[in-house]
Amino acid sequence: MTAIGITGMGLTGVVRMNWVHDDLAHVLDHARTDETPGTWTGRACPGYGLPLGSDVDDTTLRHLAGNSALADLTWEAPDDIATGHGQVLQAAIAAYQAAEPGLAEELWEQVQAVWSHAWSANYAVLEFLQDIGLSKFSPVKPQQWVTASFEHHCGPHGLPSPHIHNIVITRLTKAT
Repeated sequence: MTAIGITGMGLTGVVRMNWVHDDLAHVLDHARTDETPGTWTGRACPGYGLPLGSDVDDTTLRHLAGNSALADLTWEAPDDIATGHGQVLQAAIAAYQAAEPGLAEELWEQVQAVWSHAWSANYAVLEFLQDIGLSKFSPVKPQQWVTASFEHHCGPHGLPSPHIHNIVITRLTKAT
């Protein structure tokens, strides 16, 4: 486990790296069901026709992954983001259940604002890691990765806090 502080943004988080051994089930089983679809985020994505910020197509991801080693760099939200997210999300659900659509919408916008901070922190971590390069991906530095990022608002994977799985297709790593 590696803890990374993101200077200049006032955010921190925890990044864990694991190798994917479940044919991407830990992210794809939740994408488009109980969580949002993945998002292309790696610097090398445009070179493969994957516009940054566009939705990950599961078929394209599986095709690009081929027989590559896949790294899962999971960014976990720090306590302040996780707490704020949990409180406003629960309040939004309660407002919806109490048939208060105006309040529910206002609170949902706050949830989205919290996730905007989370995505910014996650992106800063990815930029930092691509700049320093990971020798397990390629001997060259800095690096460009093909990365598919999947957000999870809760912990079906044993992580109690909001987190983002960043799936890096290591054989597609390029030098900058």
